[in-house]
Amino acid sequence: MAEQVQPESSVERDSAPPARPPAPPTTGHEYTGGGAAPFRILKAGQGLRVRWGTAIGAGVLAVALADFVWNRLALFDFIERNYTLRTAIPVIVLVLAAYLIFWLVGRQPKVVDFLIATEGEMKKVNWSTRKEVWGATKVVIVTVLALAFILAVVDVVFIVFFSSIHVLKFDLMRHLFGAGNQ
Repeated sequence: MAEQVQPESSVERDSAPPARPPAPPTTGHEYTGGGAAPFRILKAGQGLRVRWGTAIGAGVLAVALADFVWNRLALFDFIERNYTLRTAIPVIVLVLAAYLIFWLVGRQPKVVDFLIATEGEMKKVNWSTRKEVWGATKVVIVTVLALAFILAVVDVVFIVFFSSIHVLKFDLMRHLFGAGNQ
């Protein structure tokens, strides 16, 4: 026989806490820091050295770009006479470049993650000591000087050889030690 299901009482139904939807998964790209939304920094406090270095390097390039624009605007006669316009255009370029740099270094998730990972990898590097670097520098300098000397000797040998068989019309002794053009 069929079992009969009795309806729930309204008391049981009202006393149970309402079910909450699950929290959305986090992506790791939450914005921190204060200020208006366009100026919040993604993962603030992480990868600071690499982010600042990247921003400063890009800033130097932005200033060079603004200088390039300033100099190129002098080629246009109507802009060269209007100093305000000639100044405003490079300033606008500089401001746009600064925001682009901020947007890339501070807000783009892929760029930010890359810069944070770069700083993490840089911390793992086993840097050479000053003594090791100085020793390696000495080896490079001595090697370059030795190769320069060897190549100079080989060059002189070839000059003497080809001059002796009259393929090269070059008097080495005269050019090195004196007489000049007579």
